[in-house]
Amino acid sequence: MKMVLLALGLLFVGAIFLLGWCGYPWSLNARLIKPEIIHLEPEGMINVEEFPTVIKIQTWNLGFLFGEGSEGPGYIQQSRKFYEDKMNTLISEIKNSEPDIICLQEIDFDAHRSFNINQAQYLATKAGYPYVAEAVSWDANYIPFPYWPLSRNFGHLKSGGAILSKFPIIANEVQLFQKPLSQPWWYNIFYLHRYMQEVQIDLGERKIKIVNLHLEAFDKDDRKSQISLLVSRIKEHKINIISGDFNMVPPSAQKKRKFKNYDDDYENDSSYEEMLKSELLEVIPDTIYALDEMRYFTFPSSKPDRRLDYMFYDKGLKMIKAEVLPSALSDHLPLKASFQIAIPKFNPYSQ
Repeated sequence: MKMVLLALGLLFVGAIFLLGWCGYPWSLNARLIKPEIIHLEPEGMINVEEFPTVIKIQTWNLGFLFGEGSEGPGYIQQSRKFYEDKMNTLISEIKNSEPDIICLQEIDFDAHRSFNINQAQYLATKAGYPYVAEAVSWDANYIPFPYWPLSRNFGHLKSGGAILSKFPIIANEVQLFQKPLSQPWWYNIFYLHRYMQEVQIDLGERKIKIVNLHLEAFDKDDRKSQISLLVSRIKEHKINIISGDFNMVPPSAQKKRKFKNYDDDYENDSSYEEMLKSELLEVIPDTIYALDEMRYFTFPSSKPDRRLDYMFYDKGLKMIKAEVLPSALSDHLPLKASFQIAIPKFNPYSQ
């Protein structure tokens, strides 16, 4: 009997040790990781206005460039060439859309599933973005998901959000949100942190503050709480632009549940209304969205049926244009907006 109890005790201790090792370093304290700002030497010539009057910003949840199924159920391990081809195609799409600043979510920095390629730095170097701010939101020795077979497990994982900029990034601060209280502790050991990343960018004669974020997808109360924290930060830090994957649908969305292949439910979700307390303007206001919903859907990319991705801006900026761009690289579609940040120094129609 003593031997059985000893064996059970050793098994329990071993299981706890294994869980701790798999979740390390964030099984101890995720906030030990300091957000980075990286200055790269991009390939080719970079043409950047010294004092821009218009800036173009793009937000995109890349799903680590796997495509649809990146969240788990449809995931199978791909080849290194698969990811390299996807990144090279992404570089071409970025060069075509020509954003000055790109806010990215679900991008890998060092992950077994994407062959340990730092996707943010690879894209920045090849696409012509000298400045990169990283926001690590998921870091673990081993993620046993999708659960079975073991060959499909994500394994070692380091990923999160990133901002790529043609202009100097002079500050980078990341706030990691609390993991869902509705989930058991052992689940949260492996679960990613949702986050908001605030950067300050030097545009020459002006500095702007931008927040890149990825909010909770599966718990409405958590998402609303995260937006409440975001709204407080907006007012305290005087944020100019917010962009990212909010995982919410607009109030006027005709469909809020029973999506094909997804059990997501947005009924009685007040996340959008909570965001309006920030008093920021939305690049695609709900009144405009309601006129042509399908035009602004961002998820899933192959047959979009809802909008999850947004961009908000302060009243000191003038929004010129906003559009959802076509792409088959991720499970989300990118959103791009152009803003006038200063009075033009010459009349473009005088020549």
